[in-house]
Amino acid sequence: MLSPLDCNYLDAQRAFMGCSDRGEYVERGRVAIVSCGLAAEALNFGFLKPPYDGAPETAERVRAYFAERKLPFRLAFRGADRERCAPSLEAAGWRAQSDPTPGMTLALPARAPAPPSELAIREVRTPEELVGFREAAFAGFGLPVGVARLFLNERLHALPNVRLFAGRAGDETVATSMLVVTGDVAGIYWVATLEAHRGRGYGEAMTWAAAAAGQARGCSVASLQASKLGRPVYARMGFAHVLDYAFLHPPDA
Repeated sequence: MLSPLDCNYLDAQRAFMGCSDRGEYVERGRVAIVSCGLAAEALNFGFLKPPYDGAPETAERVRAYFAERKLPFRLAFRGADRERCAPSLEAAGWRAQSDPTPGMTLALPARAPAPPSELAIREVRTPEELVGFREAAFAGFGLPVGVARLFLNERLHALPNVRLFAGRAGDETVATSMLVVTGDVAGIYWVATLEAHRGRGYGEAMTWAAAAAGQARGCSVASLQASKLGRPVYARMGFAHVLDYAFLHPPDA
C-alpha cells in the first residue's frame, strides 16, 4: 500500500504535470508515470508501487513509454523496499543512482515563527503575482525561466487543494513555496529562493507559510522531499527524515 506521504507526492505530480502544457501523468496499475514532456530526466520517471510483483515487466512498459517520446527518464521507488524491488531490475541491467531523495515530515505546530521583517509573504492571487511566483521559482531552482509558464500556470493555480505563496523583498518576488493538501497531509513544494537573497532565512519562512496554511485547512502533518541545500534547513525546523525515494537508470541510459 502507498503511504499518505507517497499519495501526497503523487497527487502533487498529478496536479503539476496534469495541468501543464507539455507534461502528462498516467496511472497504470503498478506504476505512476510522470512526464514533463521535455528532456529533463529528473522530471520524467516511473514511480513503482508496492508490492512490486512483476517489476521488470512494469519497468519495460515505462521504458517503452519514454522511448516512444524520445525522453530521458528513471525509475523511482521507496528506498526501504530496495530488497523487494531492485534486485530483479539490477539483474536486467538497471543501474542504481547513488543519491536518494529524502522524504521528511513535521507534526504541525499551533503557530509558525514570524518571517524576517523585510520579507512580505502573501498568497498568490492575481495573474501578475502568478508570473512573479513562477519566474522566481524556476530561477531559484536553476531551471530555464522561459518554460515556467508551461507548468506553473492558471490551471494549476485554480486547483482547490493547491496554494501558492510568494515572498517579496521590496518590489521583487525573491522566494516561493507551494502547498498541496491530501487528507491531513500538507505537502510542501517549490520552496525556492533567488541566489542573491539566500542565507537570510527566506526558504525557512516560505516553508512555514505553506505549513501554516496546511494547518489552517485541517492538516496535522507536513511533508516534503528535501534537496541537499534544503535538508539542513528542514532538520533545523524540526522535520524528521522518515523515508527515501531511490532511483534506477535504464540499461541504455
